[in-house]
Order: sequence, then structure tokens, then C-alpha cells
Amino acid sequence: MKRNITVLVPIKRTVSYSLFAQGLPVDVPKDSEDKTSVAFTFLGGTVFCLFYTFSNFRRAYIVTEWKNEDDGEALHLPGVEAPLAIILKAKGRKIDDLKHALFILTKREHYYPFRLKVEFWKKLALMIELRGSRREEVVWLFNKYAAKGRRITLQ
Repeated sequence: MKRNITVLVPIKRTVSYSLFAQGLPVDVPKDSEDKTSVAFTFLGGTVFCLFYTFSNFRRAYIVTEWKNEDDGEALHLPGVEAPLAIILKAKGRKIDDLKHALFILTKREHYYPFRLKVEFWKKLALMIELRGSRREEVVWLFNKYAAKGRRITLQ
């Protein structure tokens, strides 16, 4: 059963990190009751990206909801109550490669790439790990998985 995932993005310096979340939202983000964070709720079963910045390092993740042991070990990240299945854990230059790929993918239609199957995201993660985020390769992979009429053209 797919359940929506809520991510609490801190807006006040009450925690030791900052967080940026990108994915397919279910609803408009809402302030938490104590006004220290904004709650983003992402559609269950879809993929979303989390970018953490701590005082002396940063991490990025491509994640989806964890269903059972077939998804591997469940990961618990700050600001997210539900267990997550990791598709990509990035640090250093790989974070910039992920940001570049997301920029290419979301330039024309901001939310459509997050509707693609988890298989697409696993292949994108592998591409980022092995070769970086070359524009031509990201576009080719997207076009392979996107519906007709949703293609990205190189300019």
C-alpha cells in the first residue's frame, strides 16, 4: 500500500542542518504547528530528492518509500518520519551532478520527471555514479522512459 511521505524542512535554526526537498507534492506545503518547519507531503510510491547541508558537509539522496525487505535496509533520515528506500546517496561532486540532472529534467515540466518509474531513477543514479550527468545522456534516458509528447530536445 502506497502512503504519502511527509518531509519537515526546517525554517528556523533549531536543528544543525538545512534541507531542500524536491518531488511530486500531494498538497501545498504547510507550516508546522510550532512554526519551526514547513511540511512537504510527497505522493506515495514516487521518487523524491533530499539535499542536506550540515555545518561541514553535505549529502543528497534520491529516495522513495520503503515497503518491505525487498527494498533493502530501511533508512531513517532527519526530518522524515517514515522509513525510506535509497536509490542514490551522493556526496561531493556527485551532489552537483544530481543537481545538474534535475535541472535538465525539470526545466520544461517541473513535476513530470517525478512521475516516472523507480526504474528510471535507478538508471539515472547509476549514470551519475559512473559517468556524471552529461546532458546528452540524461536527455536520452529521459526520452526513453517519458511518454510521447513529453520528450526533451537538445538545443
